[in-house]
Amino acid sequence: MLGGIYGGFFTPTEAGAVAAWGALVIAGLNRRITLRQIWRVLVETGYVTVTILFLVVAASMYSRMLTFAGVQGTVASLLQNSDMTPLLFITLYVLVLLLLGMILDATSIILICVPIVLVPSIALGLDPIHLGIITIIAVETGLLTPPLGLSAFVVKGALEDQAISLEVIFQGCAPFVIMMLVAVALVYAFPVIALFPLS
Repeated sequence: MLGGIYGGFFTPTEAGAVAAWGALVIAGLNRRITLRQIWRVLVETGYVTVTILFLVVAASMYSRMLTFAGVQGTVASLLQNSDMTPLLFITLYVLVLLLLGMILDATSIILICVPIVLVPSIALGLDPIHLGIITIIAVETGLLTPPLGLSAFVVKGALEDQAISLEVIFQGCAPFVIMMLVAVALVYAFPVIALFPLS
């Protein structure tokens, strides 16, 4: 997976498919999987996928509603006309991303927020790529936070032991949330972390 991604042979999403196919081939060659087990895996994958897609559909409808209501244009105008420092701007932006990550999926959050903040951030002197890296880390951090952190629900759906509660999963995510917030602070404080491949 990592060799294919860093080598430019496929995207991270495609890498997941390649890894799943590779695991299936290895299990087949070792005769450790049967057609009945393959069918069960496909059915369980369908259950998890449908659950996630329901969340994605609801989030997409919500983002479209905001767009049609003109919320994004209004907020963009307010930000552009306000007297705000880059540090305060990024701090508020990350907090909003974390809050949205509790109830929406990553795609919808990006579609809602980036059009609003891109122009004001450039006016404040922030590099768009720098902002993009901060956005991705903060959005993924939000997906690990309760009450509706999407990533935690994915983990819950993939577990065989149903005795493990969402509360336990969120507690296990807490150290990762802290480290990702530290990563956001470092990327903001040292833009070279995000921009060095372009230099």
